[in-house]
Amino acid sequence: MRIPTKFWFQFISVGVLIIALNSCGITYNDRSYEFQNEVYYRNFDKAASLIEDNEFLSKKRNRLLYLMEKGKVEHMSGNYKKSNQLFEEAYILIDDRITANAGQAVAAKLTNPMAAPYRGEDFEKVMIHYYMALNYFQLGMPNEALVEAKRINIKLQELNQKYKKNKNKYTEDAFAQILQGLLYEATGDINNAFIAYRNAEELYVNNNNSYYGVPLPYQLKKDLLRTSKQLGFTQEYNKYASQFNIPEKEFEKHPAEAVIFWENGLGPAKDQTQITVVDDAFVAVNDANNSIFIPIPPGTDLGITSIAIPKYVQRESYYKGARLKFNNKEENFELVEDFFPIAEQSLHDRMLREVIDIALRVGAKKATSASLGALAKEILGEDAKDLVKVGADIAGAATEKADTRNWQTLPATISYARVPLTENGNNTFIIEKYGKSTDRDTISIDYKKGLQLVSYFDVGKATTNYVEPKFKLKKDEAEQKTSIPTDSTSTRKIN
Repeated sequence: MRIPTKFWFQFISVGVLIIALNSCGITYNDRSYEFQNEVYYRNFDKAASLIEDNEFLSKKRNRLLYLMEKGKVEHMSGNYKKSNQLFEEAYILIDDRITANAGQAVAAKLTNPMAAPYRGEDFEKVMIHYYMALNYFQLGMPNEALVEAKRINIKLQELNQKYKKNKNKYTEDAFAQILQGLLYEATGDINNAFIAYRNAEELYVNNNNSYYGVPLPYQLKKDLLRTSKQLGFTQEYNKYASQFNIPEKEFEKHPAEAVIFWENGLGPAKDQTQITVVDDAFVAVNDANNSIFIPIPPGTDLGITSIAIPKYVQRESYYKGARLKFNNKEENFELVEDFFPIAEQSLHDRMLREVIDIALRVGAKKATSASLGALAKEILGEDAKDLVKVGADIAGAATEKADTRNWQTLPATISYARVPLTENGNNTFIIEKYGKSTDRDTISIDYKKGLQLVSYFDVGKATTNYVEPKFKLKKDEAEQKTSIPTDSTSTRKIN
C-alpha cells in the first residue's frame, strides 16, 4: 500500500519538532552540572578532570569558556602557575578577536548563536585579570599582580571604545581600584595606593554611594584616612575625617596586616527567555526596566515564530555573610563585588547592540522556510507547499535557542576584611559563616611584615575535609570522609 506523501511530510515535521525540542531546552548550565557539582563540594581535582572530559567544552568554538573554567578551578586548587597559563591564553585569544568561520556563521544564522565561537561577556574578560593578579601575588610576584589589577579598568575602557552605539554602562569597576590600592600598599607605594582608593571612593560618591549593588565599604573609608595621614595630606585627611567620623584607632597603621578576600557562592547562570510579538516587532522583557525591541525585516511572514534571548538567573548562595573572630575582636567581611547586577547590565547593553543580528536570524529562517515551501510545490504540487513551510517553521522555532554560555565558576559575590598580624602572637582567625546554618573555619596566617593578600572561598556548604590551597589540615581531619554537618568547624593554615 502506498503511503500518501502528505502523511510523510506530517510525520517528518513532527519528528523534526520532537528532536529539536529535546535539544532546545538544554542550557550550558545543564551541560556543566557535573563539574559545577564537584566545585560546589570542593573536589577541585575531580572538577578539573571533568572539565577536560566535557565534550561541549572540548569544541573549538568553546575554547575561551574552557580556559576560563579550567583557569578558575586551578586557581582554587592552588595551582597558581597553571591557572595563569590558562588565563594568559584566554587573554591572548580575546585580544586576537575571536571570529567565526563561514560554517559557524551560517549555522548561527540558521539555528542559534551557540553555533558560533564564545566571545565572553565584557565583565568576564576583565575578571581574568583579577585572578591573574591573585595568582601572581601568591607566586611572590606583587609587581606583576599590580599590572594585572591595572588592566581591569583599562580593558573595560578598550572594550567600550569599539562600540559605536549603545555603549556599556559598566565602564569602570570600583573593586578594581580597591584591589590596585591594596597591591600598591603591598609594594610600598602609598602615594599611588591613596590615589587608587580615592578613585574608588569617587565612583561610589558619583553613584549615590552605591556601585552596582555595593555600598561604599567602611574599610575603604579607613584606607583613605590611613594613607592620607601617612602621606601628610592634611587637607584630604581633614576632609575625610570630618566626612567619615571614624575613630583614629580604627585605621591605625600596623607593621604586618592581611586582607582576606571571601568569595561566596556561584555567580549567575544564563537561561533564556522567549520573545512575544507586539505589532511589527518582537519585545523581550527581562525585568521592568530592561525591555529590548527587535525590529522585524519588512515583508517577513512571521507564521510560527520564536525568538529566544539569554537572561541571567541569580543563584542563591548557601551563606549570607561571614565574620572574622580573633583576639577577642570581631571584623565583618564587607561586600566589595556583586556579579549579578554587573552581569545583567553587561548582557542588556550587549543585546541592545545585537538586535539587528537577531532580526536577521529571524529573516534567514523565514527565507529558508519559504524556499523549502516553493521547492515542495514544484516537486510535489500545491498541497505540499504549505505543509513543508509549516514544518520548516516548526523546526526553525524549535531550534531557536539563546546562547546560554557563561563563566559558571565565578563567585556570586566577593567580600573582604583587613586584619592586623602580631609578631609573637597568635595569628589565628575564626571565620564564621552564617546563612542556612552557621559553620566555622579556623585559619592561621604566618607573620610577615607588610600587607598580605589571602584568597578564601565558600562555593557551597563548608565541609570539614576541605583543603584550601595554602592551608594545611590536621592529619586526623584529612582522613575523615566527606560530611555535611549542621555546624562544622575545621582548621587551616596559610603559609
